Amino acid sequence: MEKSIEKIWNEAFINEQALIAPKINGLYNQKSKSVINKIRRTYEIDNKGLLPMAFILVIGMSMFSEAIIGIYGAFLLLSLYFFNQRLLNKFKTIDVKSDNLTYLKSYRNIITLITKSTKKLFVFAIPMAVLSIFAIAYTIKEKSFLSKFISSDTTIIEVLGIGLIVAIIVSFIGILIFKLSTKILYATLISKLDSIIKEMEELKN
Repeated sequence: MEKSIEKIWNEAFINEQALIAPKINGLYNQKSKSVINKIRRTYEIDNKGLLPMAFILVIGMSMFSEAIIGIYGAFLLLSLYFFNQRLLNKFKTIDVKSDNLTYLKSYRNIITLITKSTKKLFVFAIPMAVLSIFAIAYTIKEKSFLSKFISSDTTIIEVLGIGLIVAIIVSFIGILIFKLSTKILYATLISKLDSIIKEMEELKN
């Protein structure tokens, strides 16, 4: 029996879609790979920047006879480096055998996790770090930067009170810098990633 024109048309359309689909998938795979590589590279460069900062801090503080504070500050920066590195290692836990859309969604979820964790760091960990620096400086006040601002009658409560004010200011400034740097370094890339995920979901549906 001869095929109807409608059936021939439908079969031709299906075959055409079968040929186009791999090309579309290949295009999105290429676009997503490019965006992901740029995001990963930016994260790594951003985090590795903490290493020379730690070294410079030790040298700089030692020049002002603040070696103990400098070493402790460098320790905090190195701790931040390893904290960030642990977060970045979560990218390696994504199943590379999964389809592209699932992989991208998992990647995006980890980016959200990193952002939330970093915000918590600035809200809680950074103020605690600043307070601990003031506590150490008070302990070695005759050799620390606080020696110019406190007397023998100054209590630890007063020093920590000043430290708390400084910590809140540092936390606030840190959050602003984090938001600004995130917007400059990652906003465009993350926006592209979100667009790719949205387009692939629409194609899938």
